[in-house]
Amino acid sequence: MKTLKAALVGAGKRGKIYCNYALYTEGKELEIVAVVDPLKFTLDEAAEKYGVKEENRFSSIEEFVAKKIECDFVVNATMDEIHYETAMKLINAGYNLILEKPLTAKKAELLEIERAAKEKGVKILVCHVLRYTPFYRAIKKVINEGKIGKVMSMEMHEHVGKYHFLNSFVRGKWHSEQECGSGLLLAKCCHDTDLMCWLNGETVPEKVSSFGSRSHFIKENAPADATEYCYNCPHVKTCIYSSQKTNLECDWMSYQTWQRIGKPLDSITYEEKVEFLKHDTYGKCAYNSGGDIVDRQNVSVEFANGSIASLTMIGGCSKEDRFIHIVGTEGEIKGFWGENKFEVLRFQWSEGLYEPTKEIIDVSQNIVNKGGHGGGDYALMQDAVRFFAGEGESVSVTKIEDSINGHLIVYAAEESRKTGKIVKIEK
Repeated sequence: MKTLKAALVGAGKRGKIYCNYALYTEGKELEIVAVVDPLKFTLDEAAEKYGVKEENRFSSIEEFVAKKIECDFVVNATMDEIHYETAMKLINAGYNLILEKPLTAKKAELLEIERAAKEKGVKILVCHVLRYTPFYRAIKKVINEGKIGKVMSMEMHEHVGKYHFLNSFVRGKWHSEQECGSGLLLAKCCHDTDLMCWLNGETVPEKVSSFGSRSHFIKENAPADATEYCYNCPHVKTCIYSSQKTNLECDWMSYQTWQRIGKPLDSITYEEKVEFLKHDTYGKCAYNSGGDIVDRQNVSVEFANGSIASLTMIGGCSKEDRFIHIVGTEGEIKGFWGENKFEVLRFQWSEGLYEPTKEIIDVSQNIVNKGGHGGGDYALMQDAVRFFAGEGESVSVTKIEDSINGHLIVYAAEESRKTGKIVKIEK
């Protein structure tokens, strides 16, 4: 296979995780030839990492497009609210794309991206990385082999860990629907609605209902005498959501927390971090952060063939994980993603009783620990390189048209949650 060339637009954590595939394969499969980012230190940091020439470093897409850089595809890992704008500029310039999810918060824009790509003959892969994990790939294989018959129901749960939820959706970039352009379901769980449609791929979603709210991380639940910022709060040493603990002591998501300081991570001092938390939303009380993103939501879906599915998201859990239970006409699948194994139960008649056979499928040996998402990030890029090289498609490959239904479920769910009505999906 020839070495493909790619450009990176949006040199944040996700973009670099994808482009690191060039480093993992030592440039034999992929070469990063250009980087685009408005922040100079972020731009230069990524460009140096991938050996990109000075003349191929751009602060805007307009500069990149004008230069007419030749490459096989572009990795668009910009922020959610500008996916549509940036994608359309790249599509109109004729570039194939790897486009980070969610595509857009607006149905009209989603369908416009799909239409424009078809007209321009541009290929788009969407970063639904969970499809590429050994766990969900193995589940898809069991379903495709007919081991559990036709899918009749699917129960899915996503438990978002405390640090992740606090850092991203209570204090961070996605704490406000108005600021980030979408609700939590689209920003976090369009992975899950995509899986719902992919695993039940013989049909399409038809009706959706949803309930959810921000009911825990609200001002009314703050401890007595709590202050706006954690650093001078009387509960700073006892509150389990204290930013002084999560961001200074634990510092679990440093790449995200300190980005707005505007310096390379390894050059930021402890004193600078302390001062930063005194005025930024990352240092605010979790109960008084000013956000409006839900902290729990349930979605119910009826498919055209009568099968059903549900998804429950809970934010701020002690342990993050995903659970799935699929019931088919001839068997069941159930397991936790974090355990990298699942059970396959198959119905059988034995001595007057229904006694299911049980098979444990363990995929832990298949995980490549590069990137994240249980090996999904690495596998996505491995598939993408082969796809853009014309070497075929795996069962996971998420072309733009395959991502539409998962997004439509989210749009319908948000409408249902806000109106209290059952919403019918119409493309």
